Amino acid sequence: MRQLHKALRENHHLRHGGRMQYGLFLKGIGLTLEQALEFWKREFVRGEMDPDKFDRGYSYNIRHSFRKEGKRTDYTPYSCMKIILTNPPGQGDYHGCPFHHSDPELLKQKLQSYKISSQRISQILDLIKGTHYQVACQKYFEMIHNVDDCGFSLNHPSQFFDESQWILNGGKDIKKESIQPETPQAKPSVQKSKDASSALSSLNSSLEADMEGLEDYFSQ
Repeated sequence: MRQLHKALRENHHLRHGGRMQYGLFLKGIGLTLEQALEFWKREFVRGEMDPDKFDRGYSYNIRHSFRKEGKRTDYTPYSCMKIILTNPPGQGDYHGCPFHHSDPELLKQKLQSYKISSQRISQILDLIKGTHYQVACQKYFEMIHNVDDCGFSLNHPSQFFDESQWILNGGKDIKKESIQPETPQAKPSVQKSKDASSALSSLNSSLEADMEGLEDYFSQ
């Protein structure tokens, strides 16, 4: 999700696979339909897309993912297994699992930019060579949160986000509307403290505050 967020901010556009994966993730962590329409339109217009073109060509798909169009299907955030096994990214795409779909050397460079030590990067790359992609992601989670053993099996991006918030907030629980992903959540979701407490902290908060918080979170 960090990769998708960065690509969207830099290019002000994502292809369909990226919009689906990131859009459903944002829906899963609390973005409302109204916020989603405003968020995607604002970002695409920054890329010099005509607002009317967005309304004609993109808003329908967003409403569709929120059960407001078509067969009213309740689309849920993609699990790790679905991301790994379906719709591999092509050239110009940013969706997918970075531990499965990224070139190892490019992934190494990216992890170095996140200030992860060479020894720890080697551990992640060894897991990837053994096709243990989710375990590699879990190891990455433990490294960036400075924990020896996270104590759960990581199998969903929403779970990654929720567990991250739980740790960053010192293990304090907060109330949040329940998310219905494809796999169960291990702990109740919580918010980050002051650094990114606005990261979708409330469905009633402004989109600007929500996205500033999410920006802070992915910049860690």
